[in-house]
Amino acid sequence: MKRSTFISFVAPSVMSMLILIALPLVAIVYLALYQSYTQMEIKEVKTEVPLFGGMTREVIRNVPQPVMDDAGNPIQVWEYVGTQNLKNAIDTEGLSSAFNADQNINSTRSFIRALFDEIRDVDFWSALEFTLIYTFLTTPIIIILGFGLALATNRLTERLRGPVVFVTLLPMIVTPVVSSLAVYWLFVDGGVIAASLEAMGIGKFYFLADQFTIRAVIVAYGVWYAAPFAFIILYAGLQTVPEEPIEAAIVDGASPWQRVRYIVIPHLTPLFSVIALIHIMDSYRVFEPILVFGSRVFANSVQYLTYYTLVFEDNIHKASAYAILTVLGVVVLLIPIMIRTFKDQKAGK
Repeated sequence: MKRSTFISFVAPSVMSMLILIALPLVAIVYLALYQSYTQMEIKEVKTEVPLFGGMTREVIRNVPQPVMDDAGNPIQVWEYVGTQNLKNAIDTEGLSSAFNADQNINSTRSFIRALFDEIRDVDFWSALEFTLIYTFLTTPIIIILGFGLALATNRLTERLRGPVVFVTLLPMIVTPVVSSLAVYWLFVDGGVIAASLEAMGIGKFYFLADQFTIRAVIVAYGVWYAAPFAFIILYAGLQTVPEEPIEAAIVDGASPWQRVRYIVIPHLTPLFSVIALIHIMDSYRVFEPILVFGSRVFANSVQYLTYYTLVFEDNIHKASAYAILTVLGVVVLLIPIMIRTFKDQKAGK
């Protein structure tokens, strides 16, 4: 292939990556390393205060006002602060206070539990806790559930496979916000599930008023929404499993489970890695159910913390620091999978 032809094919992709990925990352890093503020000055402001009888009195007050440039716009100052915004984001002072708190507990186990409770009171670490819980719970569940659905669907007749695949993929068709709302309305007080349990005489449940139940509902939502992705990838992978080893295993008397364990699973191992990689990147950025459920007190996430800091605190620099921490968290979680994938590919050569 000619160099000019190669460049003409590659250049659009490279430019898109630079514009859509590289530049935003550079901007976020810049915003996290710098602090901006409007330059202010103290000016004397004279006002006339009315008194009785039509008399007035002149009042002089020192009022802070922005410094204007030649065009009449406030002067914005950008100051390099290094890692200060990152420290503010992870709240190093709050973390230090948690470790230095006087617990007055003799038992080591009780001390660790009390220390953990103190750390959970810090916004970032509380958000990180549920983010990791959500990621580590949903990832293996969707892989196992998706694999089971793929095996079951693969055993169906040709006539039934199409409708089953369509129904299974329905959660992926709906946008995350809408699907989060659907699940929220099911479990909200007076919703279908809560009302059904009460009508059955089981009792009145407030799913969204307790930490355990609201976290369980969000995790269940994550599994319901992401399992179809794992299912369709693994179902497609099952169509590529060679027939010869399966037939040989049947002749040798291998059970269905043995055929799955020693032939199917090794063949699909690269797909398991791909699903894990993509889902970890997605689940670590869990945002929609946290926003829709209004669960910040019981179940927060690093991505939602970024949104909250930007929208409600109007602090773009601290929000950028949270965004950097999100990217770093995803990278750290992906490193073991990438290393394992690299070793498997190297061994297969």
